[in-house]
Amino acid sequence: MDHVKMIAKEQIEKILDMKRTIDMVEKVYELHGKDQVLMPAKITLDTGESNDWPPYGGSYNAMPAYIGGDIDISGIKWVWGFNDNRAKGIPYIGGVIILNEARTGEVLSIMDGSYITDIRTGASAGVAARYLANKDSKVLAIIGAGVQGRMNARAILEELDIEELRITDIRPGAAEEYAREMSEELGIRVVSCATNEEACRGADVIITVTIADEPLVMNEWLKPGCTVMSLGSFQELDEQIPLSCDKLVVDSWAQNAHRGELLKLVKAGRLTEANVHAEMPDIVVGKKAGRESHDEIICACIIGMGSTDIGIAGALYKENFADNNDLTEFALRTYNK
Repeated sequence: MDHVKMIAKEQIEKILDMKRTIDMVEKVYELHGKDQVLMPAKITLDTGESNDWPPYGGSYNAMPAYIGGDIDISGIKWVWGFNDNRAKGIPYIGGVIILNEARTGEVLSIMDGSYITDIRTGASAGVAARYLANKDSKVLAIIGAGVQGRMNARAILEELDIEELRITDIRPGAAEEYAREMSEELGIRVVSCATNEEACRGADVIITVTIADEPLVMNEWLKPGCTVMSLGSFQELDEQIPLSCDKLVVDSWAQNAHRGELLKLVKAGRLTEANVHAEMPDIVVGKKAGRESHDEIICACIIGMGSTDIGIAGALYKENFADNNDLTEFALRTYNK
């Protein structure tokens, strides 16, 4: 433990952009597809997010993984989300990543996990768009004007030539602020919509990134060829979308059977692994097809995989931080402000 590297959020933000993160997520998916990743299903500690006790309105996830290939590292992400954090001026999601030397278990680094969580979640949608969306997609609808609404927009625009972004949020002011900020950042038309239906009808790609637990997108709003992605922790889509779409794709069946968009259908026995066309890793390595026709409706449920966090953190550590002896001092100065 004498040489553990402490890596702060500011250092990660300087070197990790969206294009690099999308490629890193794709690389981890490729390693999954080649059976070079070990990843137990995430363990959840619920402190009132969906239970009555304790009444703190949050939950934690423990997400360990070993990543093989040229990354060759083990680690765990400890991530949390609390519903009332925004009102307290604290981000909804936070996290920390611990990296271990794969052959000895020695701790190599303790690094901020919040920015990696934020950017890799958007990047996961970017990889999905790379394989599942029509290449001529022009209209993107996003439900949820928070951090992930922004990260997902950045990721999709790395992959598709989007001309119009429609945003909606339970807080109209947040959607209007998003439209102003993101139109300037992205250089495209960004429209704040009054209703989810207004945002979704005619959209080529629809993404939900909220903390809701109710249908926000209805099946009848989807046009032929639409790609709809659910990235929240609970149900955000009309149940008929995953049940009746042409292809249902997940990042990890084990994860989706545990939490997220499909959980209610799985618990009710109405959806099983047999309903899933493919996991993203199998599509990335060519074991299964992605989009095969212009008109097929594809639903992607991206619940998030701890392996992508560990893979990104491990690659950053080895490429940028392993030989930096000033990290501990920097981290102490950062956290003692």
